[in-house]
Amino acid sequence: MQTKLIIAAVITAFAVPAIAAPNETPYALSAVHADNQGQLERITRRPDEIGAAARAAADLMTSHNAAQERLVLPLLGWAESATTGTVLPAALPDRNSLEAELSQLYDGDVDLVTALIDLYAAAEEAGDSETARLAERMIWHETNDVQLLYPAALLVHTAMASRDRATGPMGISLEPGPLYGEHPMPMMGVGDPHRPRSGN
Repeated sequence: MQTKLIIAAVITAFAVPAIAAPNETPYALSAVHADNQGQLERITRRPDEIGAAARAAADLMTSHNAAQERLVLPLLGWAESATTGTVLPAALPDRNSLEAELSQLYDGDVDLVTALIDLYAAAEEAGDSETARLAERMIWHETNDVQLLYPAALLVHTAMASRDRATGPMGISLEPGPLYGEHPMPMMGVGDPHRPRSGN
């Protein structure tokens, strides 16, 4: 039964990008959040130090995941559009606001990883290797967010903003230059079309 459920989830993950509404968190990312949160919530029911550590981590994870899914992860849903030149969002978040929110998310990651380390330590001390492995996996997930997802969100934002301005990533216009006028742009292999030809 569990195998069928996993297969169905994978098929859904591949189908969702084609039908997902704009500005939604990609399914693969929101599914990991939901799975981590659910597993952590189960541990919070324990009446020992492990349960207390899990409650502290779960509280932080709830608000942290909500903040990520509100701002950063929806940008990643535009990754394909940003690279293929298809549809652009109607309004792009302000770059300075995005960077400020990423800085706050980074601080939230530090707090959450600290709480997960406390959970890992409590589980290790109690000899609960399963919970220790779970905490370790969640720590690596949060590390990946900082090292991969946040920079990826900034790259997608940059790509969409530069397409919106019809310029390349270095601010160079991608539109054709003038061939005629006061300052014509030389053509490759031809040079200045207005310069008098010699010979012939």
